[in-house]
Amino acid sequence: MDYIINGGARLSGEIADYGAKNCALALLGATVLTDEQVVLHNCPSIVDVENMLLLLSSMGKRISRSDDTVSVSGALTTTSAPRDIANLLRGSALVLGSTVAKYHGANLPLPGGCAIGSRPMDIHLNGLKALGVTVDSSDDMVICKGKPVGAQYTLRMASVGATENMLCACALAEGESVLANCAMEPEVTALEQLLVKMGAKIQGVGTSTLKIVGVEKLHGAEFDVIPDRIVAATYISATVATMGDVTITNCNPLHMQAFLNVLIPHAYIKQYDNAIRVMVNKTPNGYGKIVTAPYPLFPTDMQSLLLSLASCCCGRTQIVEKLFENRLLHNAQQLNKMGARITVNNDVANIEGSSLCGAQVTAYDLRGGAGLVIAALNATGTSSVSGIEHVNRGYVNLAQNLRTLGADINVIP
Repeated sequence: MDYIINGGARLSGEIADYGAKNCALALLGATVLTDEQVVLHNCPSIVDVENMLLLLSSMGKRISRSDDTVSVSGALTTTSAPRDIANLLRGSALVLGSTVAKYHGANLPLPGGCAIGSRPMDIHLNGLKALGVTVDSSDDMVICKGKPVGAQYTLRMASVGATENMLCACALAEGESVLANCAMEPEVTALEQLLVKMGAKIQGVGTSTLKIVGVEKLHGAEFDVIPDRIVAATYISATVATMGDVTITNCNPLHMQAFLNVLIPHAYIKQYDNAIRVMVNKTPNGYGKIVTAPYPLFPTDMQSLLLSLASCCCGRTQIVEKLFENRLLHNAQQLNKMGARITVNNDVANIEGSSLCGAQVTAYDLRGGAGLVIAALNATGTSSVSGIEHVNRGYVNLAQNLRTLGADINVIP
């Protein structure tokens, strides 16, 4: 399937955000820690989440969904994740820590996901080893055995997934654990809050140093998936690219401050408790130098959006991608087909703003695909964006929602 986009339409109106993919995946991974029912509200029906539910179901969990509420209960019947399902999404790795913690063993094929660069599992596996778990990662399969025992572990980088896996592993570990250099993304904090509601003993929630005292058993809980800050940033970017006037509701502006701070000099941005209004009356100037970094600094997941905005502004922008090396190169090549002037040297992209024109482009990853849609909304003429299966992994009805704001976008088989 492709998106067919006729650029130039000014977006206006109101659109609601929904639950965060990356939060939902982490919370679903944590449901393995208890046989009791865990109920998650605001859980988006997107490809990655549905694949995660399929994975849990294939391992024995009982799943039910009613609209945006998902219930998970029951014990695992196997600690081996089926390869064909695990390979569908990177988030499959998030069952590792919880499965080892509760069942003292797990077999997990190395997970799939976007082709955005190196995403090493060593931080996860070294953390489990620090907890006394035996780990064999040969033949693209991770085999873990042993009950986790409390320990001190410093993550070599503030990896979101490794922090989440270690939190789950330590929640049922024997004794006390101290995790240092942990990721502080809102999705990690949400997982910490869910674990506490399930009976985990965690000190330092929301900080980079976590102290976890293992308990014998966790119980069920009810929890709301936090709003998706990347989806909200996508609609904000679409508004800026089309010089529109859009209000995004059901979002949390506090989770997007680094992104919003880049845009504030170039747009009218009104922040409410759970909404953001964006209005643009003139083409923005360049955005200066942006360096991606762990939260609360500028997030790599919003870099593709900004790359597109920088391509169609009036001035110069430099983006330094410190986390995923392929993110810059893939989208820069595609945007240049649309008339963008981007040069990439290793992890640095220099962008000279220009007028974009419609072209045939291809999405190679989830956020990159969203970035290409942003560019196509700005471009003169018609664009075809293929590879939208990547976009569907993280967005609910993106084309339909953009149409409600006035975009000329359709999906063709």
